[in-house]
Amino acid sequence: MRPKSHISSAASFLVLIAMIWYAFHSQTPSSDVKDNLPETEWSTARALEHVKAMSLKPHYVGSNAHNEVRDYVIDELKKMGLSVTTQKGYDISWNANMSQPENILARIKGSEPGNKALILLTHYDSDPHSSKGASDAGSGVATILEGVRAFLAANKTPKNDIIICITDGEELGLNGASLFVNKHPWAKNIGFVLNFEARGSGGPSYVLVETNGGNRKIMEEFMAAGTDYPVANSLAYSIYQMIPNDTDLTIFREDGDINGLNFAFIGDHFDYHTELDSYERLDRNTLAHQGSYLMPLLNHFSDLDMTDRVMVAQGDDLVYFPLPIVKMVSFPFSWLAAMIIVSGIFLLFLIILGIRKRRITAKHLFGGFIPFLGSLVIGFLLSKYGWEGIRSGSFYIDQLHGFPYNGYWLLAASAFAAVTICFFLYHKYYHRDRIASLSVAPLILLWVISVAIAFPVGDGGLIPDVYLGGAGFFLIPLFAGLIMLWLNIYQKRPSYILLLLLAVPAIFVFAPFIKAFPVALGMSILFVAAVLSTLLFGLLIPILGHYRKKGLLAFGSLLVTIVCLCFAFAKAEFSQTQPKPTSLIYVQNQDNQTAQWATYDRALSDWTKEKLGEKPQLAKELNANSIDSKYGTGFTYAAKTIYQDLPEVALELVGDSTVNDLRTVRFKISSVSDVHRYEVFADSKYQFEKAMVNGLEIEPSGKSKKPFANRWGNRFLSYYVKENAPLELELTFNADTEPEIIIYAASFDLLEQEQFNVSQRPLDQMSMPFVLNDAVLRKRTVKLSRDFKQPNDDVTYELVEPNAE
Repeated sequence: MRPKSHISSAASFLVLIAMIWYAFHSQTPSSDVKDNLPETEWSTARALEHVKAMSLKPHYVGSNAHNEVRDYVIDELKKMGLSVTTQKGYDISWNANMSQPENILARIKGSEPGNKALILLTHYDSDPHSSKGASDAGSGVATILEGVRAFLAANKTPKNDIIICITDGEELGLNGASLFVNKHPWAKNIGFVLNFEARGSGGPSYVLVETNGGNRKIMEEFMAAGTDYPVANSLAYSIYQMIPNDTDLTIFREDGDINGLNFAFIGDHFDYHTELDSYERLDRNTLAHQGSYLMPLLNHFSDLDMTDRVMVAQGDDLVYFPLPIVKMVSFPFSWLAAMIIVSGIFLLFLIILGIRKRRITAKHLFGGFIPFLGSLVIGFLLSKYGWEGIRSGSFYIDQLHGFPYNGYWLLAASAFAAVTICFFLYHKYYHRDRIASLSVAPLILLWVISVAIAFPVGDGGLIPDVYLGGAGFFLIPLFAGLIMLWLNIYQKRPSYILLLLLAVPAIFVFAPFIKAFPVALGMSILFVAAVLSTLLFGLLIPILGHYRKKGLLAFGSLLVTIVCLCFAFAKAEFSQTQPKPTSLIYVQNQDNQTAQWATYDRALSDWTKEKLGEKPQLAKELNANSIDSKYGTGFTYAAKTIYQDLPEVALELVGDSTVNDLRTVRFKISSVSDVHRYEVFADSKYQFEKAMVNGLEIEPSGKSKKPFANRWGNRFLSYYVKENAPLELELTFNADTEPEIIIYAASFDLLEQEQFNVSQRPLDQMSMPFVLNDAVLRKRTVKLSRDFKQPNDDVTYELVEPNAE
């Protein structure tokens, strides 16, 4: 028989390329923003109007813009005829981030008032200090506002009440969600939550399950709702359960035992929590994707009997993943063991069958591991150490997101480099009679992976620490691959059409992960793009193996790799659309009247050098007490400067008493000038028996079961201030100790205060996210000395401060 023709091979190759492209493109709706849609339909154009109105400037808790956004949301809900209330109160998170959130609440009454309610959830605060919050989470607010408007326009009365809960203080410590779940009466009768979030400004929105039980009932109802673009898979569910969760929905699950679904997009992660999180940069496809989730789910869950709170027993889970046309494929976790065993037996049977039919030889079967494992190892090494080699460059080290501006080009280069290696090595091993033999190695590896991470044993897997039962859908491409192997055993020239149909599971399962994993988890796992590209290539060997021009394809893939690298390095420079993150803080020690300029920058810009000079000192002393930051980032450099005449951080004793060898000191910290955040430190050796902050009692925590036991670098409290309200601490401790309390008062107005003479930040720079920035930081220290006298009606007492050094 003649080998397959060049024309049919070329046609099948183009179809493969189209399928891989479609695996990415089909995840979100069209970007076309249509005007004049019927009032009963969700409109991207109308939702964008809300995003634009709410993202004009940063609106972190305590800012004037924050109040403006709150009022805007309230007004929009009132325009729909809803009665709107707010819930305000102090809350403190597990890691001692405290604020006074003000949640926005409204309720659509259902026809059956005794039913459990559906809650639509997102937050309206942006991250301090520079984020405009268009995506995070202006997109969520806009999605809900437009969805509720369209729902009400349909004049449909739901069976269940629908609660609209737009929380506050999410960025600080999920404070608004905690306040609602633990203190609002509506929280006692909630059946399910739909939460809309963002961790970037584009890309598909992923469905993540939050439950204390199993996922079966939730996913059954999700699939019954009939969403058009479901980007949901059980591997993400398994991974999400293993990592620390930090969305508002987590509070509903942990504190209220309430199930729900998160809808969160992570693309363009470099925009996250920056001034680039703007109306202009929000991907219209992505916003439309959020709307495509909300409307069918709102209609479905608002009429669903949620008496059981959509809850099933823990371990009652489904494996699920999306496929074109059928949308979602699912099967129970309980099938995994049998499916893995059957696939292993089937694989062994086909190997024996192939050997008996002389379509597989032991020599070429084992030889097939050389190009496959060789491609895996070389691709892994090139990607891992290639990234290690460039990540310390000045373009990368201050991009704290872990995914740089040119990340997509580097990701593409990694994937195409792996494909180049695959084509080259398989070209060396090509023979038209070896295709079945060469197809075995990838199938064996995929089967071993499935056994290692998805084979259930008791409450876990063979390797408990890496048990990911949600990855069980890898078995579907495995079974499809086994059928392709069978076809290549029985036929020298199996139909390309049939092989391409059987390639669908491998492409639609693995291709999206090539992009998703490095974007979600950072460029430190860039090698995953190479590894998954090689695995996908191996699973397609039953098709690609028939191509006789693999050397030419290797050369073409190499050219694409080089082009991607050229674009990656061409984009590795800062510009107005890719601004360099920079930071500047004025630190004033009011104890000894000294001052310093400080920065978090590792690669100093000319702008920061204006204040720090060409040769600043390392900021070791300032990092003795680490100011709270998302990634534990510390100051890098500091330089002494003029001590400016700034208002003092005032310390006032309110009360001091001793009972049963326990001393209670109550004091107030305030400032006549604006403060946006207080940071309070005490050496971890000082343990408090009881603590109250602004009247809020602090719950015991940690191994010691005492207040503020979970300290990070001696920091025991971060308080985000509204309307310059004072901080009042009441601390109870052993009377034999004299704790020293260090207070930092930060205001985010450095660039507005003329006395500091800070020049305007260049257009190719932006305020560095995740750290305290553009701030004036004033420090005070107080020792709770035994020299205090008991307060009485005739004497006013002040705290005894340490001597200035």
